[in-house]
Amino acid sequence: MAQIGLELYTDIPEEVAAIKAYWRLAEDGETWEQTVAGVRAAFDLKPQELTRLVQAGATAAIIDLVCADCGGSTDVANRTEFASLIRQGNIVCSTCQLAAQQEREEAQRQAARQRRNALLQRFPVRRVDALTVDGFSLFQAVALHAMFSDPAVEDAGLTTPTSIWPKDRRWAPDNRLYDFERRLLNAEHRTVAVHPDSHPDAFVWKDDAPDGSYYLGQASYYLYGPEDDLSSRSPRLLHELNQTFREGPWPSQWHEQWRDLWDELALSYASSYLDMKLGEHNLEMKQGEGTLTALADALATFSLGQVFNFIYRATKDSAAYYLRGGVNKRQAANSTVGRISAAADRARANEWEIKSFGRPWTLPLSAIGETFFSKVMWQADMMPVARRDAIVPPHAATPQPSSLPQQAQGSPDVAAEWPAEPSDDDITDCSGCGRQIHGEGLCKQCQSV
Repeated sequence: MAQIGLELYTDIPEEVAAIKAYWRLAEDGETWEQTVAGVRAAFDLKPQELTRLVQAGATAAIIDLVCADCGGSTDVANRTEFASLIRQGNIVCSTCQLAAQQEREEAQRQAARQRRNALLQRFPVRRVDALTVDGFSLFQAVALHAMFSDPAVEDAGLTTPTSIWPKDRRWAPDNRLYDFERRLLNAEHRTVAVHPDSHPDAFVWKDDAPDGSYYLGQASYYLYGPEDDLSSRSPRLLHELNQTFREGPWPSQWHEQWRDLWDELALSYASSYLDMKLGEHNLEMKQGEGTLTALADALATFSLGQVFNFIYRATKDSAAYYLRGGVNKRQAANSTVGRISAAADRARANEWEIKSFGRPWTLPLSAIGETFFSKVMWQADMMPVARRDAIVPPHAATPQPSSLPQQAQGSPDVAAEWPAEPSDDDITDCSGCGRQIHGEGLCKQCQSV
């Protein structure tokens, strides 16, 4: 049978009586002599008044139920907690619970320090010479610009893991996310490395030590550079990239690479649109090489917006094909690829003018796609532009010395080569019509007559 001891903090008789009535047990030692409603009625107390009185007017303890760790009595805040502790039997007091929690937290902090030291040894942060844009491939330039333009990089110089970028602006297309991340990391001209402050779950651990591997999409990266402060490395690189994108000239290798990157991004976007439209009709298919080949063949002739037109109509016809019966959803979905190819072939053979669809708001471009099409290619809307009709911005080409005027080439005889500017003394009246002209004789109109 349990017993409750009280330490009172009030000497007002009515309050003391109410507190004792609240904590008075029945003869069985498990139930209460009065209900809470009965105590309130007996002392004319509102519910919040009784609660305040019980919490602030006294401390209740279970005398014959002691802490398993320190042997002290167990404090209880209310009747509900009393009943819970009685059911448990073997309990630990709040002081010992707090001490145990502090010990666990200290152990966790110690383990975190050990993990970080191990990661620092396995993945040290390096300082290298400043990166130059001329050595980048076009893909590297676009991927780095998209990755380090994220405002989160400004704080610590670390990128946001690619898998947790917001859905309305992914770093790369979802169907190429890990391929693009792996390509950036394995590029011959190394530019980024994983940082030891990445989440511990991003690394592969063996016997409480990192084995040197990590998971794509979960790691954070830092940019190579000479600065000690990682957050000061990306602004310099972004400035150089923006200047090259905006004013040129492009590095020579970019002129050979932009078509492949255009095709790759357009294909991934068309593939995502195909999945989205099939999903809207409750159809699903696993895209393989045949599907991607069919989409790439259509994109070789038509713009992305026109291929969206083919996809929209093909998925709609596949849904109708399924509803007519006789085929399952998988067969109906797989028939979409043939419809797209057939539509593109007919349009190509008949030289039809195909309406170009706009970019759907439900399928936004990735950060890499926005950077490439808008910043690099200067395409405000790439949807109606077929890759074979696309051209690079005028500033991308390096000016040839032969195309410059001799003055720009530093010729010593430039003054003799250029015609002198006409002065006011050279202005006379046309002998035919009286208009003012430079030189003597007839103006051009009179000469033509």
